[in-house]
Amino acid sequence: MSGALIAIGIILSFYGNQVIFEDLAKTEGDIGAGEELILETELDASINENGVYAIQILNFKEDIISINLYDPLGMEIKSQKINKEVEEGKFDIIDSGTYKLIIRNTDQEKMRVLGVIGPEPDAGKKSLGFISLYVLVVGLAGMMGVGIYAVKNRRH
Repeated sequence: MSGALIAIGIILSFYGNQVIFEDLAKTEGDIGAGEELILETELDASINENGVYAIQILNFKEDIISINLYDPLGMEIKSQKINKEVEEGKFDIIDSGTYKLIIRNTDQEKMRVLGVIGPEPDAGKKSLGFISLYVLVVGLAGMMGVGIYAVKNRRH
């Protein structure tokens, strides 16, 4: 039974990640001095009012990467230097259309960057990740309980 719960938890975890990330635009690449990595995605304000973005820098150095986020009208929503290896943020989806995230390298060294932008996953999609974690914990606790029971009741 515990093994089945663990297997179900692993399957739910995999499926949950697929569901959460299916609507997000993703890209990765090496960007050198003065180069940019551009992510664009269509967002509909009638479907979701909140957007999310994330940047991960694999060979991180402080104040080398900067981002600019633009709405469909070309208005800048956010501009900042990235001061940590993983930066995440949210923004309001006011107008439907193409939102653009531009990641720039301001240093001479080439940097490996991963970027994501899209609609914020709804509560149902997020809860799938928590459910899989709970199922895994219950399964592992059950295995530990069976192990303790077997050790206590073994015959010499």
